[in-house]
Amino acid sequence: MWQFLDSLFATYHGTTYQLQDFVRAFSTSNPHFWSTFCVAGLTFAIGFVEYIYSFRLVNREGKSPYNLLMHSYYFAIDSMGIFVFATASHAVGGFWIFQFAAVAEVVWTLFEVYNLVKCVYVEREEIWGKDVTVRDAWWRVAGWLVVMIPTVNLFRIFMNDPAMLKWYIFTNILMGIMPGLYWEKRGTQLGASKGLAIVIMIGTINSFLPTNMWAAVSSYFSVQNNPWFYVVGVVAIAFSIRSLLVLHRLPDKPKVLPNGKKSIW
Repeated sequence: MWQFLDSLFATYHGTTYQLQDFVRAFSTSNPHFWSTFCVAGLTFAIGFVEYIYSFRLVNREGKSPYNLLMHSYYFAIDSMGIFVFATASHAVGGFWIFQFAAVAEVVWTLFEVYNLVKCVYVEREEIWGKDVTVRDAWWRVAGWLVVMIPTVNLFRIFMNDPAMLKWYIFTNILMGIMPGLYWEKRGTQLGASKGLAIVIMIGTINSFLPTNMWAAVSSYFSVQNNPWFYVVGVVAIAFSIRSLLVLHRLPDKPKVLPNGKKSIW
């Protein structure tokens, strides 16, 4: 019994992974290079698709599938990721995965800027009410960013997270859990999407299979060394499946919207 309890609550398999773990995992000399490359590529691609859905939905249906907390959190993560991956590349003498990730983070950050702009100019009344002006909304967005950016960086240092790999799993946990709860609170399928819910579910499952990108980079994230990683994964996957059930129970949105555009499935 004590051995089991120690394995869950009192055993720490080192403090973290290393930048060199990325170099090893994403070098062509790695015998598992192609499997690592494919699972990482799928992980990145799903992340892009999740945000492409976001600005398609807010443009077409006037509502984003994610709330302001998520947008501000992801802005903090992605904008800091630009600098983290750039400095990581410099630290190892230049390496393609860090360079690619830095560029990808620029794109994701621009996605977030776009979504934050839409919060102010499209979703302002729904988020804050009719009495909030554009100027006040921008101050409130700025307030969230002032909170999120230093908080993310503080905890990245506390967690000894040299390439934000630990923080990025939290982005996937949040993505698996929060959208369905937000859709349920709003009580409408508008701004949500069954297609997006399926993508989120696939992405969440992909993040917590034993063959996930994190475990492919470092044994720190293996089932044996980090069982809580996978316990949280079960919870996130369950909530991502629940999101589909939430949408199924909500009233169907019209196939053609009042603006004459087709709604997004």
